[in-house]
Amino acid sequence: MAISGPDKSNEPMLPDAALLSGDPMFVEFAHQMLGDSELAHGLSPAQLARVATIGEVRAYEPGDLICDEHERGDELYIVEAGAVEVWLNPASIGDEASAARKIASLQAGQTCGELALLDEGVRSAQLRAGPHGAKLMLFRRRDLLALCEADTAIGYRIMRNLAAALALRLRLQDMRLYSSA
Repeated sequence: MAISGPDKSNEPMLPDAALLSGDPMFVEFAHQMLGDSELAHGLSPAQLARVATIGEVRAYEPGDLICDEHERGDELYIVEAGAVEVWLNPASIGDEASAARKIASLQAGQTCGELALLDEGVRSAQLRAGPHGAKLMLFRRRDLLALCEADTAIGYRIMRNLAAALALRLRLQDMRLYSSA
């Protein structure tokens, strides 16, 4: 793995994205991590590798807090393995009578954290690692947007895929509301 430039500040040295994107082993890694995800649908192996160069892999133990409701955040997560539970806590908005409740469980390939990434608002829910933990790939807003602007083919596909994933979740929520009425 090649490292870019000398470390003139206290910033970490990062791998050279261009070299990694051309490395067959890294391309395979990227395909394994992202290939079946909502975010990466329709991207070529080379494009997946380019996206993976800006990601960070994180592992969480069962029940670990990934991010908290109402906190500021700018990361998008893709579930690579395990599950991520989405929780709402009515007490966080003053409703002490209602208990926290799990509203969703996200599986491998699904994204989470996209609302805070897209609108720079606070987190709309709490994310916790599922009963067997979770392995996630994290993408920071500034890095993802920079990639989308630098490579508009990747940017178009990622933003289209995020819109499709959010639309599907909205439709499913609508169906739940109609069936409970």
